Parts: sequence; structure tokens; C-alpha cells
Amino acid sequence: MKKLMQRAGILFLIFIAAIVVYFAGARKSVKQEDTVYSSMDEPGLPVVYTEFQGEEINGLHGYLQDMGNRTARDSISILPADRSLTMRIHEYGNTITGISYEIRTLSMERLIERTQIQDWTSDQGVTSVSLPIQNLIAKDEAYLLILNVKTAEKQIQYYTRIMWTGQPGPADMLQLAREFTTKSLNYDQARDLVSYLETNPGEDNSSLGHVTIRASFDHLTWDGLKTELVGEPQIILQEFDGIMGQIQVRYQVRLTDSAGRESLVHAEDNFTMKWNEQRIYLMNYERNADHIFNGSADLFSGKRILLGISEGTDLQTVKSPDSRYIFFKVNGNLWRYDQKEQRIMCIFTFLDKEGEDVRSAYDRHSVQILQATDDGSADFLVYGYMNRGPYEGRTGVVFYHYNNAGSMVEEKFFIPAAEDFEKMKQDVEKLSYVSPEGMVYLMLGGNVFGVDLSSNESILVAQGLTEGTFAVSNDGSRMAWQEGEDSAWPEKIHVMDFNTSQKQEISASEGECVRVLGFVGSDLIYGFARQDDVWKVNGRVQGLPMYAMYIVDSEMNIESEYKKDGIYISDVVTEDGRIHLKRLVKQGEEQYIYQDEDTIVCNQKVEDDPLEGIGWYASQEMGRLYFVQMDSDLKDASVKMDKPTAFSYENTSTLELAGKTSLGEDGQVIFYAYGGGHFLGASRQFSEAVNLAYDKMGFVTDENQHLVWDRINRQPVRNLKDPTGQAADMMGHMDGFNGSTLFDDGIMVIDASGCMLNQVLYFIDKGIPVIAYREDGSYVLLSGYDTYNVTIYDPGVQDTTKMGLGDAASYFESQHNSFLCGLKVE
Repeated sequence: MKKLMQRAGILFLIFIAAIVVYFAGARKSVKQEDTVYSSMDEPGLPVVYTEFQGEEINGLHGYLQDMGNRTARDSISILPADRSLTMRIHEYGNTITGISYEIRTLSMERLIERTQIQDWTSDQGVTSVSLPIQNLIAKDEAYLLILNVKTAEKQIQYYTRIMWTGQPGPADMLQLAREFTTKSLNYDQARDLVSYLETNPGEDNSSLGHVTIRASFDHLTWDGLKTELVGEPQIILQEFDGIMGQIQVRYQVRLTDSAGRESLVHAEDNFTMKWNEQRIYLMNYERNADHIFNGSADLFSGKRILLGISEGTDLQTVKSPDSRYIFFKVNGNLWRYDQKEQRIMCIFTFLDKEGEDVRSAYDRHSVQILQATDDGSADFLVYGYMNRGPYEGRTGVVFYHYNNAGSMVEEKFFIPAAEDFEKMKQDVEKLSYVSPEGMVYLMLGGNVFGVDLSSNESILVAQGLTEGTFAVSNDGSRMAWQEGEDSAWPEKIHVMDFNTSQKQEISASEGECVRVLGFVGSDLIYGFARQDDVWKVNGRVQGLPMYAMYIVDSEMNIESEYKKDGIYISDVVTEDGRIHLKRLVKQGEEQYIYQDEDTIVCNQKVEDDPLEGIGWYASQEMGRLYFVQMDSDLKDASVKMDKPTAFSYENTSTLELAGKTSLGEDGQVIFYAYGGGHFLGASRQFSEAVNLAYDKMGFVTDENQHLVWDRINRQPVRNLKDPTGQAADMMGHMDGFNGSTLFDDGIMVIDASGCMLNQVLYFIDKGIPVIAYREDGSYVLLSGYDTYNVTIYDPGVQDTTKMGLGDAASYFESQHNSFLCGLKVE
């Protein structure tokens, strides 16, 4: 009897232990159909939509950190005639206990209104609230709205721009975007869209991952595949300035091929439209699509792991040194494939259910794989907006280590960073590196930080960096950046080898400057210039040509020198193992002319393949399909699915890293280019930002979210009646002008050198003449234009003439397109 009781007790303990293990495992993992995802706390924040003509648009995701105006570009919400903006808060189980809002200028410098809401209604999990916005805002001007939502546990902020306008353009544009997306999924209905297309026989119709307004009709309609819209599309009005509108539609599509095989695709339609009273013109359209990879066995064939249709811009693979393990990112998730055991594992994802929760599926984050080891472990970053987990509602960078021995994802540190995801993405992709000594080097907001993984102690390596003042080697192991009291006349270059933590310097002699020009492989390129060799065009400084260029290896040994009598170098571009130099010849005091271009061929390849380990093939039905390349064929059709056991937060830290803003302290403006629904890049050179946005019918802003240039919003005819008077405010800032600057009186003076004539006509339309310099240093004012001519006022002789647009473009190009433009901003 006693033995029986002991046996029963043992069985009971085993039973209890089994239950504990089962429920612990259930909490740590989520399994659905054939896909197993690592677990993480479920999303907990509400989602807010603005109501526009009875429909919910502009899904706003909550923040638990102050984002200032950094997310202002995500959406713009149009106010009704009475300015009472209705917002719908999808509660997701939260109880709303307080609602208030603030309205500020886009620069955040002026508070317009702060109001506490007293009344709202809640029905079936949705809180509806009307914001009684006061008559303190100007019509047709954009402002920043910050909605503060308080729940029982959290204070959450939501951000959108708002505009009070009586124009019908936004409604018409949103309707067209919605209909265009829906009809493009139906071959017959899509015939209504033909008039909007600009089909070009030379367009590449090989990939459904990227479709443009120039695509063929068949390509627009998914090349004959059976399509079905899954769920409700998410519609975002990203920009509206009175004439130009940009709209993004995010949705999921179920594709069925001729064999009846189904697959799920995440798609994103981006529209740029121009509105007038007669009709809407579709100026640009781009569709990006990516198959949703779920790791199922049917995606393995031969030596390929099929990723499917893809835009191809956010894929990455890293192999362990012995090639057994392949780590790859797709859809913002991290996967690992064990080639020996034929096992696939999703190491990291925010997803819980495919497309059913807009919070976990919110795609404002990415993964960067840093390194992999032979034991199957890896280091990686997750950066951007955190959809769920302990940092939900915050933006920043999390460092994770996947420990294969414990089958555990270990968090090492979190760096909060109030930055827009797409800007953060460019920084992280420029520099994110782990040294052999366990130091992580990372660029964020123009600053470079180092973090010791053993202690989570951090150092500031460099700060306040802007484009053109630094360079990183292709493998990320070396970096060089300029230093000097005047950024235009750098006196020193710092060079750091992240593998050894060794820092060296290159100093210019007295009266000289030194410039970082880039890397070829891991070899640094830099050049010297004399401060007396100033290059002026039309009386204005164009640059400082270099008299010598050097290439040095990792030990700072000179491998190559380029120095020729009478020859100066204006620009250097590295590409595919070649260094291209633009050469100048001095013509006189401060005068140079282009001679030609010279090329140096290097032994090292300049750029690594960003899609190394990724291939594609042409499918008859689906076009270009991407895959991860394996080393050998599958032994059999069996591929097993694994999952990490747990997430570990035992040794994590939140690192508050501070550095100097990359915007600088000199008042000069940095320009941000947007187009095709996305951030394209930033530059201190206005012409570079315009050229980034130009082909996508995009626009350019400053760092305070002011719209400073737009390809579309320009009237067909504009003439300024008082050129000298209307240019007076800008002319008052000409003394000592040295680069694009926003002055205290709200006048932004823009150095538009290098822009084409038709690009600077935008500023005439906004009410300030364009200054165009001539070779002798004098200038004229461009004060008007129409379909055929540009009006030119010469203040020297006080005479107005007209010149044909084509002739004027050629003439000012011969004068080096030396333009200054002015804009009045809030």
C-alpha cells in the first residue's frame, strides 16, 4: 500500500510538472498552422484613426516617448469646415481615462492650442472623440497635432499633421487611390485605369515586386494571377499642399496560380496626384509587393529557400563561417536554416497572426544581422518602431544575441532614439558592426556610438556627422570623419579601426585642408587642398579643389598617390573597384575649368553585393522570384520547424546615449527628399535633394518639416509685379551668405546651384524672384514664367525681357546654373 501511495505521488508530481512545462511553453511560443513564431508580449496600445467623410484613414500608432515633429511626415489629416476633427480610438481592451491634444507649428517652436477633452463615447471597443479645434490656425497651412490618450496604465501620444482647407482635392484623391487599388485586382475593372497609365515599352515588367505607372496593363493587373483582397486596406494621406497629394494604400492579397497554389502577399500602393477643378492627374504610381514567408516545407526546393515576389530592398543573408547555418531576414523577420539538420527557425518576428492585427503587422521596423558563429548563434539588431514587447510604442535599436545552446534570444541593450524609421534605417545600414573584442559600433542621428557587450558601457566615437564629412569601409570595420572649426575647411581626419579600437589622425598643414573622399574596400581615400585655391563661380564660392589624393591601407601605409602639376580634383566617386576623378585646370585667380575625368583601377572591389546569398529566377506566372541560396540539395522533402525556447531580459540595459545633432549649429539647412511614399535621402546640397525626389514626382523639406520644394505644385503661369521689392527680404541676407540658411525673420535663402531652370521656377510661384548669377559676378532676377517663356529683370539696367524656356535653360546652364532662391516659412 505504501509503495502504491509513493508511486501515485510520483505520478502526480510528474503530472503537475508536465502541466507547468506545457503552460510555460505555451506562454513562450505561438504556433499557428505550419508556422511557429517566437513569442513576445502581445501588442497593448490602442490604434487611432482620423475620420474623413465617414471613413477611417491615417492609422496612427501610439508612442510612449516624445517624438517631437519627427513622425510628422507619416500622415496629414484634413479638418472639416467647422474644424471639429473626429478621431476613432480602437481600444484593443484598453480603458480610455483621459484625452487631450496640442497643436503646434511644424517646427514645434510655437504652441497654438492645448485642450483637455471632457466628453467622448465608447461603443464595441471603439472610442469616438471630436476635437473642437479653435479658430487659431490659418487656412491651407499645415500644423502638428499631438493627441494624448490616457489609459489606466499609460500616457500615449499620437502624431499627425493637420490642415484646414475647403478644397475638395483630398476627398477626390482618396477616392481615386481606393478605387485604383481595388480595380487593379480585377482584370476587367482595371480597364477603367488605362487612362492614368504611362505605359512605356522600355519598362522592366519582369518583377511583380515593383510596378510603376509605366508598366504594361498585364503587369499592373498581376500578370493574370487570380487575386483576392484579404482584410481591409489601410489608407494614409501622406501629403497634401493644395494641389499635390501623396497617398499610400497598404493591403494584403491572396494569389492563386494556375495549379491552385495559394500564397499571401503584402502590397503597398503609392500615389502622387495633381488636382485641379477639371480632373485629377496621376503623376506617379508605384506598387511594392513582398510574399509573406512562413517557412513551410513547400518553400524548399533543390538548393533554394523560396522567398517569392519581393521588392528586393530589405533582404539580407549571413552564413556561419563553416556555412552550416544560414541566417536571413525577410518581411522584417529573422530566420535561420540549419543545412545539416534541415531545420528552419524564426528567431525574431513581431507578427502573431498573418495580417489580422494591424499593430503587430505595422512595418516600421527592420532587422540587421551582424554576425553568425559556427555553433548556430548570431548577433542582430531590431530597429525602428517597436510593435510589441517591453519597448512597445518606442523607437530605437535593440541588440539581441541568439544563443543556440540555450535556444534563447537574449536581449543585451535597448537604445531609445526619437527618430523616423526610414532615417534610422539609412544610419544603421551605413554603420552597424561588432568587433572581435565584443564592441558594437552604431550610427544614429549623425552620431557614432560604441557599446561594450560585456558591460553595456558606451562611448561616443563621433558626433554631428553629415553627408560628405565621413565615410565607412564596405565591411564596416573602418571609419573616417572630418574635424574643423569650419566644416567647409576641415583641418583633420580621424580614422578608426573598429577591430583594434585604434584611432589615428591625418592633419593638414597650415593653410591647407584635408577631406575624406571614401573607401575602396578597406583602404581610405583622402585629399589635400590649399585654402588659397578657392574656386569661385560668378563671384560665389563653388568649392576648394584638391591638389593631391592618397589611398592608404589599414596600417595607414600609402598605397597610391595622385598628384600632377597644374591638375586639381573637384570630385571623387568610387564604383566597382574604380576611382573616378573629375579634374580641373586653373584659369586664373579663383577660376577653374573642367578638363576631363580620370580613372584609377584598384585591386579591391569597392562595393560588396548587398544581396549576397540571395538569387532570383524568372517564373512563367509570377515573374522574378527571389530565393536564399543553399549549398546543397535537400536530402529529402522533410524540413523541420524549430522555435526559440524563450526571450531573456536578465542582462539587458536601456542606454540613454546623447550626442550633438547632425543638423549643426551654424543655422544652415539640411534638405530631406521624399517620393514614392518614402524618405529618399538627406543632403546639405539642395540640388542633390531635388534630384533624389525629381523622378518620383516628389518633394523636399527642411529638418523642421517645412515643405521647401515640390515638383508638382506650380501654377502654369506666374508673374511677379515688383521683382526688386519682392526680392528685398532675401537680398537683405546676401552679405556673408555661405550656404542655405533659415534666418530669424523666417526667410530661407537656398543655394540652388546645380538645379535646372525648370526646378527653380517653383520659388517664383511662391512669391520670391530667383537670383541667377552670371559669369561676371552680376545677377538678374527671374520674376515670371509661362508655358513658353521666362521673365528676366536686370536690376543693373532696370529692364525686363523675356526669353524662351529652352533658350533660357541653355543660357543659365552655360552660366553654371548658379541660382539663389528664397522662401518664407513659419
